[in-house]
Amino acid sequence: MKKLIFLLSLTVALTANLFSQKKGYDLQITINNYPDSVTYLVHYYGNTNMIKDTAYIKNGSFRFQGNETLPGGIYLIVTTAKTYFELIIDKEQHFSITTSNDDFVKNAKIKGSNDNQLFFDYLKFLGQKEEEKKTIDNQYSDKEDAEQKKAHKEKLKTLNEEVISYKEKLMTGNPESFVTTILKASKEPETPTELPKKEDGSPDSTYIYKYYKAHYWDNFDLSDERLLRTPLYANRLKRYFTQVLLQHPDTLIKESDMLIAKAKPNRETYKYNIWYLTYETETSKIMGMDAVFVHLVKKYYETGEAYWVNESVMKNIVSRANTLDKLLIGRPGPNMIMIDTANNLKSMYALKGDYTIVLFYDPDCGHCRSEVKEIRNWFKAYEKEYNMKIFAVCSDTSLVKWKKFIKENDIANWDNVNGTRSATENYHDLYDIISTPTIYLLDKNKNILAKRLAHHQLIEFIERDVNKKKKTQD
Repeated sequence: MKKLIFLLSLTVALTANLFSQKKGYDLQITINNYPDSVTYLVHYYGNTNMIKDTAYIKNGSFRFQGNETLPGGIYLIVTTAKTYFELIIDKEQHFSITTSNDDFVKNAKIKGSNDNQLFFDYLKFLGQKEEEKKTIDNQYSDKEDAEQKKAHKEKLKTLNEEVISYKEKLMTGNPESFVTTILKASKEPETPTELPKKEDGSPDSTYIYKYYKAHYWDNFDLSDERLLRTPLYANRLKRYFTQVLLQHPDTLIKESDMLIAKAKPNRETYKYNIWYLTYETETSKIMGMDAVFVHLVKKYYETGEAYWVNESVMKNIVSRANTLDKLLIGRPGPNMIMIDTANNLKSMYALKGDYTIVLFYDPDCGHCRSEVKEIRNWFKAYEKEYNMKIFAVCSDTSLVKWKKFIKENDIANWDNVNGTRSATENYHDLYDIISTPTIYLLDKNKNILAKRLAHHQLIEFIERDVNKKKKTQD
C-alpha cells in the first residue's frame, strides 16, 4: 500500500511538473535609452539570414513571443539602425536581457538563461583580450630589435593561451550547453608537429594534410540542426568542399555522399547539404564538376530524396542533368553533320586527327573574333605537328556574313560549317551552347578531353597532353 501511494504521488508530481513547464518562447529585451522603432528577431540559416519575428521598441523595451518553440541556433536582435547583437536560443526560451546601445555585449545582464550568460561572458572575455592585444601591438609597433620582436610574440602567445584555457574550462564545466557545442564545432584539428617517415626514410610531407582531412569533422555534428542556424555550418562546409578536398570529380562524388550521409539523421541538415552540394557543383567554374552535379541529381533528386523540390523545379533540374550527362569528360562528343561553305554536308566524325577542336562562334561577337585570331595563329604553327583539326560552327544564318568572316580571319583551311543548316539535332542542345565562343576538345576517338576553354587554356591543355604522351613513349 505504501509503495502504491508513493507511485501515485510520483505520477501526480511528474504530471504537475509537466504542465507547469512553459511552452513556446518569450524573450523580453530592454535596450536602455533606445528610441522607439521596429526590431527583428533573425536567425542564421546556412550563409543567409532569416527573419523569425518582429517587435516594436517602446521606451527601450520590446518582447518576442510565440506559442511554438523556436528552433535552436544563434539568433540576432537587429534594429532599424542596422545595429545588432547575437544571443543563444536552445532549451531555455523564456528569459530577459537588459543592455544599452553604446555596447550591447559589455552591458548585457541576463536573467533566466544559463546558455546566454555563458555566451555573453565569453564574448566579454574575448572583447577584453582583443583590447589587450591592441595595447600590446601598439607597444611594439615601432620596435625593430630582435629581442623586442620576440617579446611581442611571447606576449601574444600568452594571450592566445589564456583564450584557449578559458574556452576549455567553459566546455569542461558546461558539457550540455549549446555554447559548448558551438565552441567544439569551431575547433580546428590539432595536427601533429612531427612527420612520420616513409619507407625510404624521408618525411611524409602529405601526412599533415591527410590527418587534417581525416579529423576535420571530429567535433562537428553535421546532423545538428542548431549548428545550421549559426555562421559555422555553411562556412565550414564550403571550406571543406572547395579548399580542403582535391577538386577532382571522383573525390568530390565520394565526399558528397559522405557529407550527405552524416547529415541525413536530421531533415533540415540533410536538405541543406543536398542543396548546397548541388548548387556548388552546378555553378562551379572548375571543368569536370558537372559530373558531380549529375551524380547528385540522379542519386538524390530522381529518387525522390530531395523531398522539398516541387514538380516543375524537379523537371528542370533532371533535364539539366540529363543534358550534361551526355557531355561529361570522357564521353563521346555527339556527332554533328552540317553544311560547309561548298554547300556539302560535312560530318565532324569524318575528321581524322589526334585532336579535334570544336569551336562555336558568332561572326558579330567581338570576343569570338579575338579568340579565333589567337587560335588561328597558334594552329598555323602546330597543326601538322600535333595532328589537329578544327570543326568551326557558325551560329549566324547569313551565309554572306559567315563567308566574309572566314575570309577576313584567314580560317579557310579550317573545317567550317554552318550550325543553322544541320542534318543532326540542334547543336545548342547537343553541346549545351548558351553563349559564344564555346570550345570543346576531342581526342582521336572523338571522346571529350576538355570543354568550355578559353584559347590559352586550349593551347595549354593540348601542349601538356602532347608532352605527356612523349614522356610515356620515351
